[in-house]
This record gives sequence, C-alpha cells and structure tokens, in this order.
Amino acid sequence: MRCEAKYCLPRLTPHSSRLTFATFPSPKLFDMQLNVSYDLRPKRASVNTSIVMDGFGIGFETGQHTIAEDFELPIRPDDVVLFTGASGSGKSSLMRNTGEQLRDQSGTKVVNVDDLELPDRVLVDALGVPVHESLALLSACGLAEARLLLRTPNELSDGQRYRFRLALALAQHPDWVIADEFTATLDRTLAKIVAFNIRRLAHRTGIGFLLATTHDDVASDLDPSLHVVCRLDGRMECTRNDEPISPRKISFFDDLKITVGSKTDWPAFADWHYRSHHLGLVKRVSVLWHGEEKIGICVFASPPISLSQRNRFFGLNGGWSRTSLRALNSQLVTLSRVVLHPSYRGAGLAAWFIRESCRACPWPWIETLAQMGHLNPFFEKAGFVRVGVTQSKNQSRRGHSAIYGGNRNGQTKISHETHEKSRHSQPVYYVFDNRSEAARDQGQEVRAGKED
Repeated sequence: MRCEAKYCLPRLTPHSSRLTFATFPSPKLFDMQLNVSYDLRPKRASVNTSIVMDGFGIGFETGQHTIAEDFELPIRPDDVVLFTGASGSGKSSLMRNTGEQLRDQSGTKVVNVDDLELPDRVLVDALGVPVHESLALLSACGLAEARLLLRTPNELSDGQRYRFRLALALAQHPDWVIADEFTATLDRTLAKIVAFNIRRLAHRTGIGFLLATTHDDVASDLDPSLHVVCRLDGRMECTRNDEPISPRKISFFDDLKITVGSKTDWPAFADWHYRSHHLGLVKRVSVLWHGEEKIGICVFASPPISLSQRNRFFGLNGGWSRTSLRALNSQLVTLSRVVLHPSYRGAGLAAWFIRESCRACPWPWIETLAQMGHLNPFFEKAGFVRVGVTQSKNQSRRGHSAIYGGNRNGQTKISHETHEKSRHSQPVYYVFDNRSEAARDQGQEVRAGKED
C-alpha cells in the first residue's frame, strides 16, 4: 500500500466548525447597586395572620425586611453571575433585581427562561435557527440524544424541559439570560456538564448570564465572573474573578479513564447507535469510564475492501491482490463505531476520547465514514482530516451499499440492517495519521523483546 507518496496534508482543508463566534472587546466595569426588601405584614389580615404575628412578636408597625441595601455589584455586559445560597436567603430576589436594572439599560435584551412560552414543535425545529446551530445549542444544554431531538417540549421531563428553555433563550441571541434554580432538577454529573458548556458559550458569544441555585457544586465548572453567596443571616459576599478564561477541562476529567475493551462491551451502547448493531470483524475496542461506569466506546474493525475516497487520498487504483489486501489490513483500520453516553455529550469529551483511542492503536492509518460529519465536526477536533463526501455512482438504485462495493446485480457486502438504515447516506470520509504513534509503539515492543 503506497501510503506516503500521495499524502500531502497542506492540500487538504479540514472541515471547519459549523458555528462561528465573534470576539468581543472587554467592556468597562460599572457598579450596580441592589436594593431588595419586602413588607413583613400580610397583604390580607385575618384571624390566623393575627395569631401568627402575635406568636412570633411581629407587630403591625413592623416595616420592611431588607435583603440588600445599596449592595454593590461590579458587573460587565458579558459576565457570568452566579447567586448561591440556601433556600430563602434572597439569591433569587437579588438575581431578579439585577435583571430588572439590566432591562432598563437602553438596547439591552434580557431573556428570562421562566418567561418563555414553549412552542408545540419538535426540539430540532423549535429554536427557529439553522439546524447546525440548533443541534449545537441543544447539545450544549444537555439535549444531544436523538430520541429527544424528535420530541416536543410537552413530551419531555421537567429536567429536560428546563434544559430546552436554556437552549430556547440562547437561540434568541440575547444580551443576558436569566435562569433561576439553575441545574437544580438535573443529576449532578449532567449539571456540571451544562455549567461547563454555559461558560464556554458565554466566552464565545459575549452573552451574559444571571444564574441562581442552591447547588454550589457547579461553581467550579461554571467559573463565574461574579459569585454572590447569600446567607440566611442576611450577610452577602461577592467575589469577582478577572482572570482570563483559558482552555479548561471539566471538573471530573481526572476521574475518566480509557481501557482496552472487547466486542462484549458493545451491547451496553448499542441502543444509542441507530444505524446498525452489526460490528463486522472487530480488531480493537476502547472503552471510556467515569469512575465505575462505562460511558463511551470506540470500535475499530477491518477496513472495507474498496472506498473511492480512500483511493483518492492514498493514490490507489482499487485493484486488489492477496498481497495488497494483507498490506491494507496491516497498515489501516476503520473506526466503525463511536458512541458516548447522552449525558456526557457536548463537553468536548468525544473528540478527546476518539483522539486518545486512535493514538493507542498499532496501525499507522485510521479511517472512518460518518454521516454525522455533515452536522458535527468532532472528528476534525479529534485530529482527523476530512477528505470528502462518499457517494455511490448510482445512489438512487443501490445507495449506501455501493459505497462498500455492492455489485452490479444489487447484491451488497454489508448487513441488511445497515443497508436499510443507511441507503440514502452520503457519509464523510476521514483519515487519521497515526504513523508517529504506531512507530513509537513498535519501537517499544522491539525494545521490550530485546530485554526479554
């Protein structure tokens, strides 16, 4: 297999991200003064209210209960402001008062997720933005599972509906988003992922966030510009973080590990892969773990005999002998399945998992075909080069089967399930250059053999 003769990385342009973000100049800091209080006396007097007031020593002359008086909040238009504290400590009142003052600013668009009317449309259509932007926003808010994308908001659970409200608010391109009970209804791993993604979106888009929650475990991943801690005794603390945002890893990253798996690991992930559960001839499996839970899998299989985009990339003529087939299998492997648990999608883990799994492979070249390449550039982020879109010459008659060498009589070389679910696919062909890693591993094996 003549791999190096035709390979020329500079002539190939990896597919760029579907979403582009502007860079924003750092706006000036200004001080906001918050005054929040409420009347202790009941709105409607009754015998029962008199009993309560008498029992707790509250007189009719009692005035206001003050939560904040001239509390200074140094805020910028692109800040992420987190209000935390126990229930009843005043954090939501402070957040709402801040939002009201922001609305008074000329030309400032403030969207409160609780005020949004939920549309009666499936999620992928409901945001009213291009499909690539819609998928990116829904994924960032923890809604990357296909089964959810095809449902309406009324069909979702409370936690899923809350995440959709976040995406719906972001789709309106506001200056500020207000969200009370932030991630309160989510499991704590998913809460951290959503918080992590909100910080990244704020940094990329310049949107500011006002978020209130009783759960301070999201603070590390949210990395707020301002963190206001409200206490039940009326004390409040405000901490500002002016450190520049640098690329970060999610807080539980050190708890992740990748191990060598086997074909028996596939059934745990099969339900999240919608095309085919048939794996073919498996040559290697990588499994991603979070603690003791399996959350991801990469399956490497024997390459198809002939692919037009592969021939184009490596300068092959498509003719095969036994010798050339042995060379193909010794130098190339196909990444045939990548599945990540839905709760972990959107946090950049897929690209890292794919890249590390490929680097651990003993083959110098790794290829993959992915219909998702039209929607999500995670293979490019993992280090793959996008070669081109694979199409059969007679897509209308034999479709996807022809990509894998279906013959003139319409017979296929893939499973019936794969043919039926992918007959209209035009997958993107990618290649990963693993020559340096494979050479290093071979060198280590040679040295180990000499030592033995």
